[in-house]
Amino acid sequence: MFLSVQQKYIMEILRKLGYIRREQLRTLVQGRFSELEISECRMAAMLRQLRYATGDVHLDNSAVWLGEAQPDFQRLEAVDVMLELSEGRPQDFSVKCQSPELLHFTLEGSSLRLFAVVTISDPLHTSVQAKDSPGRVVWISDSGTAPLGLTLPPKHFFAARQPDGSHRFYGS
Repeated sequence: MFLSVQQKYIMEILRKLGYIRREQLRTLVQGRFSELEISECRMAAMLRQLRYATGDVHLDNSAVWLGEAQPDFQRLEAVDVMLELSEGRPQDFSVKCQSPELLHFTLEGSSLRLFAVVTISDPLHTSVQAKDSPGRVVWISDSGTAPLGLTLPPKHFFAARQPDGSHRFYGS
């Protein structure tokens, strides 16, 4: 079976993330292919075809995953942060990073902007890796709220989770 360019992009996303919410996936595909309307119906058809063509794509009403991938809720929140900051159109992203980093992504504009989403819940949150990350660093926590007394260096932000699932960003 031949895959469409959209389905190839879906497979690229699944290889990177392993597990993603359907709405996150649809937003990423819509952002990449803005000239098309990626409706829920169109997305469902593409995913059904992938499931039957590869046998390794699994889906339910809320998520899509590759193989035996399990949900990583911190990474899912990092994807939400990326989608909010990029307005659904990151230039590129990667999850190949070292703890406490969860996700790296780039935005294109007048200049290339690099971001890292990092968990403050990790006991290594004071690690030099996160402090020395190129570009901007966005911290998240399991509780969704900043620890008391948190001070952030320049180009570091904290993403506070709102009741509706969106984030409010605070900087130093």
